[in-house]
Amino acid sequence: MVNYEISGMTCNHCKMTVEKTFKALGKDAKADVDNEIVSLNDSLSPSEYELVQKKLDEEGYTLGNAK
Repeated sequence: MVNYEISGMTCNHCKMTVEKTFKALGKDAKADVDNEIVSLNDSLSPSEYELVQKKLDEEGYTLGNAK
């Protein structure tokens, strides 16, 4: 399990939006609003990271480093 920092989530709707963004790219993710992380089974490749980061930025969230 790999955890990535994520900021901008404040509610359950945010959690669902973040998880849907990863799912649209073929990644199963579990977002945690309270701890500001999103968990994946595998780490993202550099190109996947860049794509997800861009999509999340468009939604108002900031994807950070793996923890």
